[in-house]
Amino acid sequence: MKTEMKNSSLLVWAFGLVLMAFFMSGTAHAKTDLADQTATGYGETYQQALAAALFNAVTQERGTTVGSEKQLRADLLRIFDEDKTRITASVGVVEQIFTISKGWVDSYSVTSTQKPKQAGDQWAVTVAAKIPVHKSLIKDQGRQSIAVMPFRFTHATFALDDLGKPSNAYQISSRIRDRILSSFTQTQQLVVLNRDHGAEFASEKALLSSDNVPPSEAARIGNVVGADFMVVGNIHDLSTKAETESFYGMTKTKIEDRVDMSYQVIEVATQKVLWADTVNSTIERDEKEGSTTDTIDAVANIVVSGVMDMLFPIKVMDVVSAEEIYLNQGKARIKEGDVFALFTEGRSLKDPDTGIEIKIDGTKVAELTASTVMAKYSIAKLQDGELGKIKKGDILRALRIEKEDIYKNKEVRQTPGSGEAPIDWGG
Repeated sequence: MKTEMKNSSLLVWAFGLVLMAFFMSGTAHAKTDLADQTATGYGETYQQALAAALFNAVTQERGTTVGSEKQLRADLLRIFDEDKTRITASVGVVEQIFTISKGWVDSYSVTSTQKPKQAGDQWAVTVAAKIPVHKSLIKDQGRQSIAVMPFRFTHATFALDDLGKPSNAYQISSRIRDRILSSFTQTQQLVVLNRDHGAEFASEKALLSSDNVPPSEAARIGNVVGADFMVVGNIHDLSTKAETESFYGMTKTKIEDRVDMSYQVIEVATQKVLWADTVNSTIERDEKEGSTTDTIDAVANIVVSGVMDMLFPIKVMDVVSAEEIYLNQGKARIKEGDVFALFTEGRSLKDPDTGIEIKIDGTKVAELTASTVMAKYSIAKLQDGELGKIKKGDILRALRIEKEDIYKNKEVRQTPGSGEAPIDWGG
């Protein structure tokens, strides 16, 4: 029995290793593809023309930067200068140079050559090359990319009370930016780019370019994605105001954080401002549990909601019942208890002055309350309106509930002194 159990364990262990090897190899192959490129190069010698043709093939597929361009040219020239026998290479013969080209070129074949006919002419060599191209595991799926930059600030410290001490402006800016970046990522409707930790990325790039890693790793270089949009902002004021009130010997402290900031969403290619807004709000903190973290989360949520409501408003995905209406956004933008006005899908109208198309919401047909919030979606229930009028694609806009509304329909228990009669202290 023990022998059978031991053999069974060994089989499971071996099977696990096979699966691990399978997935690891599958992942490795999935990261790099071979792209076909045809290019022509010119040079005073055959070697120079061939190196130029391969360089052009690489840059056609992957592009290059000033720093890597010089190194790539040097590497390719060195490959052919070291082997003089290639001067009369046959057309159509495939040459494997993956390792010695440090992964820039997997293989190539010469499709045509043209020798100089007279003094002053150059060699012309055309190649069909296979270029390794790194494929990101993160699928863009047609999504636009956005980068969140650190918000600028007007003071080195802010009077935002954090355990009785003023807050460091740089730290506050970084925390707001991190929360905005996290929320954008969680919406899954934008490709969010990292524009921090520049020194760490430079160090990793230098390592990939060195001889300390396999040539296959070179395909990772030069794949940084440019941003379609950039979020920038200025923090003008963050301050805390505390007021203590006494009532029949009891004291209550009211803590409010004031926020004054502005932000913009800029199209990087043209530097046109897609959206801009100014935030001037007061955020009340819970006396016992509230902290600056709650305020920072609230500020980040204001920015994310402003941007996303303009680019990607929350929409209805499915309608099952009055208690089960599915929304296409989760915890990044919705909290349990949030109330939304629901509008029909709407349409686009053209501004008669500018000719610009303006998207307008349709008719308000209902109010919904978020009852269950998941990472990628939410479930809401019908608060007011007709269920039959709610359709897939309908747009939701957050409703702000004033404090007075919370107590509007709440029954108040009568206590001594709450009526018109004087208090009877004698019993």
